[in-house]
Amino acid sequence: MTALIVTGGPVFDGERLIPAQAVAVRDGTIVGVGSLAAARTVVPGADEVDAAGGVIAPSFADAHVHLGLVALEALDCSLDDAGSEAACLDRIRAHAASLIDPQAWVRGGGWRAEWFAGGTPSREALDAVVPDRPVLLLDSDRHSGWANSRALALAGIDRTTPDPPDGRIVRGADGEPQGTLREGAVDLVGRVAPEPSPAALAPGIRAAADHLISLGVTGWQEAALASFGSIPDFTDAYHLALAAGLRGRPTGAIWVPRDLTMDAVDAFVAGVRARADAGQATGFSTRTAKLMLDGIIESKTAALQDGYPDGSAGLRYFPDELVRSVVAALNAAGIAVHVHAIGDAAVTQALDAFAAAGTAPTGVRNHIAHLQVVNPHDVPRFAATGATVNAQALWACRNDVMRTVTEPLLGATRSGWQFPFGSLRRAGATLAMGSDWPVSTPDPWEAIGVAVTRREVGVADAAPLGAGEELPLSAALAAYTSGSHELIGDGAAGRIRVGAAADLAVADRDPFVGAPEEIGFTRTAWTVCAGEVIAAHTHTGAERGRATACPACA
Repeated sequence: MTALIVTGGPVFDGERLIPAQAVAVRDGTIVGVGSLAAARTVVPGADEVDAAGGVIAPSFADAHVHLGLVALEALDCSLDDAGSEAACLDRIRAHAASLIDPQAWVRGGGWRAEWFAGGTPSREALDAVVPDRPVLLLDSDRHSGWANSRALALAGIDRTTPDPPDGRIVRGADGEPQGTLREGAVDLVGRVAPEPSPAALAPGIRAAADHLISLGVTGWQEAALASFGSIPDFTDAYHLALAAGLRGRPTGAIWVPRDLTMDAVDAFVAGVRARADAGQATGFSTRTAKLMLDGIIESKTAALQDGYPDGSAGLRYFPDELVRSVVAALNAAGIAVHVHAIGDAAVTQALDAFAAAGTAPTGVRNHIAHLQVVNPHDVPRFAATGATVNAQALWACRNDVMRTVTEPLLGATRSGWQFPFGSLRRAGATLAMGSDWPVSTPDPWEAIGVAVTRREVGVADAAPLGAGEELPLSAALAAYTSGSHELIGDGAAGRIRVGAAADLAVADRDPFVGAPEEIGFTRTAWTVCAGEVIAAHTHTGAERGRATACPACA
């Protein structure tokens, strides 16, 4: 028997702060919540850990994350913090020189549009540093690609190649491909690039999971499982990682292919259901399908009802009839739908499909991730349709990209419709949260800090994004804990109550005390995962009451 007592800080039970001093754990389950004396009675002689004033909360669950991408890019060239075009090119040159196989592709990602003139990196710049082998690099949002001439030639892309229905080939004045590929156009190159094996990816997924757990995240949803673009299907890698001892509670969402047709919906849904049943047996639940409806604002691929200043309207990947059909069929088969919707037109399309499908079966939780621009008329429809808000709250602030790129594309009115978390909560919507890592940080406390202040962490004097759209701290913390665990189907965790799984996140401070602007600087001091303390010193029964004198904690 393993026994543990967590004490020494305020207790947040997944909804609110409660008058408790300690949480008692036995064999991975919470068996007592109350006074320290009562906890010691329930689990006599248990090891004790002292929160040292930090809030004791249920563990976080990340409702939209890409550990597979983290693992993939660990094998490749990372540009995430390069900071400039010149630095990107230096890294790419060095990475190419390090490859033993002279024919190997140079892969990776993390470049940002603002580092390049016009936001579109060129094939000529890549050709200058890697002329003799193919290069394909995804941007920081993983919605665009940067290819050199060799990669474009292998994919057969030239001035005569039409744009795919779900993407765009950026072209020069002469009509030749310029090197930047948007959305589905990335797949034109990605499908001719070799994929790494599941065995090569599995260790990276385990390492990424361990990093999430160190941040207090013990459950998550891998947001896209299929081979698309330049991204492989990570399902088999997850199975290998689980067999090798992956910790935490992973779930996954199976990708809805963009070439799906009406006559293939039934076969697709049957395949999703079969994969879900098989995954259940391995501990990797995949009773969710990922439906991506549009792109992103900054590349003008998000679907906007009234379009962009240049007259374009973005991309809609599926017709309304197919979206309604596949949502209804998936729900009827007991499969939830996880929607990517950035623009207001995509949000409306998703809500229309949920409304047409009717009440989802018990346990099926449809949700919309990102929902950057939401028409106010659609706000009450989340509660009406039962659609959960899957928020990536870190983006809900007026950072440099928001001020210089996004807001000019949206205009004043639609800029005020962005990430309306406060309005959605007041309208009765259920909230969950996720990070979209590696697109942004996986640390929940940074996102919670933005959700509460609507300001970038560390920029306390900035103008907040959207008056009245901030969340109370208790609501934001509940969304990232109990809300997200419930959304991904992990009802055993996410609460501090007797009978719940002993997955806890202990913060390095009490964020309910002090200025709201300080919340984003909170960090997870240590985690309890399935009753096991991660990254903390455990005090034995003999050391009770003198944690501050313990040399390991000095």
